[in-house]
Amino acid sequence: MKEHIANFYKHIQDSYKDFDRENFDLGAVNKIVIAGMGGSAIAGLILKDLFPELEIVVERNYFPNTPIDESTFVIFCSYSGNTEETLSYYDYASRLTDHSMVITTGGKLLKKAKSDKLKFQLLPKGYPPRSALGFSLAILISIFDKEGISNIDFECLKNFADESSSKKSEVYKQAKKIHKTIPIIVTEEDLSSIGFRLKSQLNENSKMLSYNITIPEMNHNEIVGWENINIDKKHFSMIWIHIGWPKNIERMNITNEILSAKVSYAAHLTVPDNVPKNLTSLFFLINYIDWLSYWCGELNNVDINSVKSIDLLKKKIS
Repeated sequence: MKEHIANFYKHIQDSYKDFDRENFDLGAVNKIVIAGMGGSAIAGLILKDLFPELEIVVERNYFPNTPIDESTFVIFCSYSGNTEETLSYYDYASRLTDHSMVITTGGKLLKKAKSDKLKFQLLPKGYPPRSALGFSLAILISIFDKEGISNIDFECLKNFADESSSKKSEVYKQAKKIHKTIPIIVTEEDLSSIGFRLKSQLNENSKMLSYNITIPEMNHNEIVGWENINIDKKHFSMIWIHIGWPKNIERMNITNEILSAKVSYAAHLTVPDNVPKNLTSLFFLINYIDWLSYWCGELNNVDINSVKSIDLLKKKIS
């Protein structure tokens, strides 16, 4: 896993080079549906935050929960190609529109796509699905943005990855503060996908419970739940990610004051000034939280690659 996280910027580069951006005409499309589960869905969630001007719906289900018609572009994502929820969704949705594609490494999903003559984009094999985000995200961005990832500062991302691979790094220091806690991850609404990514990576890589919420919404309900006198502060930390709106910064500071007796540690993770304020910043944040989950896993002395409970559940339900 460490090597995959260190090479995140290379995954983006490689995927961008291999993808044929000229093969897509979306002139008749007014809605995008991205169907997938787990690590195969996160790219869609990030895309939704990245392009708020587009109507993007991310479906993590066996069947459509949103209307699909001839003006809908459906993207079926499954790294293995054998995710049962996505295969079921394909059977329901693929016949409803001529605008669709598959992103996968193979499996039953690829067979279905070839049989039905759907567009497909192959991902490289041999990765845990959660570590293949760079490949799938670069593809999705390239479909909907003509510039794609051409303006990314890859040297900046490489330098950060090199620094973060060391126990002397700032990311490792943050991991030491939170690895024994249940992190509460807070983002603004337009970065909720990044909060979800960190929550999921802590779940899988670090074997930690965590959850993500957004501000200002959390100031209208959750903050009251912390009034419970049975809360033990040593069990919780609070991770704020790139809060930027002035009133939300004020809310963050006041919330930290109110909860100072309820959480053992609070940190605000932001993009440094020397990181270009374009897609480089987004990929910096993604790589940061992946490193954070990796180092928490190391400190917790767990098998970072293993997902035993997921494997067991899949075995029992198949």
